[in-house]
Amino acid sequence: MGRVRVSIFFSVFVAMVGLMIIAPVMPPLIRELGLSETHSGLIISLGSVAMAVMAPVWGRWSDTKGRKPVILIGFLGMFVSYVLFTLTMYAGLANLIGGSLLVTLLIVARGMVGMFIPAVPSSAQAYMADVTDEKGRASGMALIGAANGMGLVMGPAIAGVFALIGLIWPLYIGALLPLIAFAVVLLLIPPHKPIVTEKAPKLNPFQKGLRLYLFAGLATMMSIVTLQVVGGFYFQDQLSLTTTETARMLSFGMMLSGIAMIFTQGVQMKNPKWQPRSLILVGSLLVIAGTSLFLFVIHAVGFYIAFFLFGVGTGLMMPGFMAGASLAVSREQQGGVAGLVGAVQGVSAVIAPILSTSLYQLEKHLPFGVVSVVVLVMAITMLVTKAKSAPATTVLATKHSE
Repeated sequence: MGRVRVSIFFSVFVAMVGLMIIAPVMPPLIRELGLSETHSGLIISLGSVAMAVMAPVWGRWSDTKGRKPVILIGFLGMFVSYVLFTLTMYAGLANLIGGSLLVTLLIVARGMVGMFIPAVPSSAQAYMADVTDEKGRASGMALIGAANGMGLVMGPAIAGVFALIGLIWPLYIGALLPLIAFAVVLLLIPPHKPIVTEKAPKLNPFQKGLRLYLFAGLATMMSIVTLQVVGGFYFQDQLSLTTTETARMLSFGMMLSGIAMIFTQGVQMKNPKWQPRSLILVGSLLVIAGTSLFLFVIHAVGFYIAFFLFGVGTGLMMPGFMAGASLAVSREQQGGVAGLVGAVQGVSAVIAPILSTSLYQLEKHLPFGVVSVVVLVMAITMLVTKAKSAPATTVLATKHSE
């Protein structure tokens, strides 16, 4: 694996860890500050809105300013945002500030984290598109997916380890990692000329050939977020578990799913034979199989098998929709399409928690049932829709891939 690919992998991994490292410590920190669950939801949701809004902007800027500068700006922004977020948390815990000022500063800081994080994966995905041809695009995007999956697993794990020292310690790590990643990108990624010298060409997310892959991305990410949000409630209610048993089962299950996702994408990187549609369709079947087990098999072992199938399925779908979206547009639009993929992930993080918890209050089986239907509709649509030939793309000089 060349130094560029290693740098891209590490960059996306750090960005995902930066996103996920907050999640495990937010509830206890919010309660330590004397705030409510509503405040926590507001802080996290507005951060996700910022991600959805800024991802396309960063993607377009990477087309006109260059991939490397945008990645570096993203890491600097992450560092500043985390420092502000950590200082605000510290001041609140020390009773130096409180009330509306505390909530406002936390929202602003979390919003800044959400603004700068998508600069990294959007630019990294576009860079990967620059240095791969059509046959290797899915394999390249599997590298991005594996970095996402590893960050998804390691972010909460890192938070759990450092939280043993103190609840605020994971935030210190969240501020340190972007500086390390900044140095790695600065030293290892070679200078990279902007793809376009003027205004980036407009990209319509609903254009033919692209919209289906963005729909696949929405279905994939909504499935993942739904499992994260309502899984604990569902398993506790179905198996009559204590809160401790629920936490243990959910942690192990999500880790199993993450490992399955990383393994699947690792295999795909080494065997780039399947193309985007095949990856998405096979992945869809496995996700539906996993959600069906969640719905119809009321047993811990069955749930663990479901977690594994779900991880393999999403591990196939993620590089599938990223590669498909990339191949559906021209070389000059790679940054823009990478930004749209990031926006889809942000939108999923906003919609899925609200939708899944509302459905769960109506009937506990509904969230997984709706996920299955959405994935099924997407897969059927992809089956009956003829593949549109992608615009001609030009791959950069091979020296960039080393």
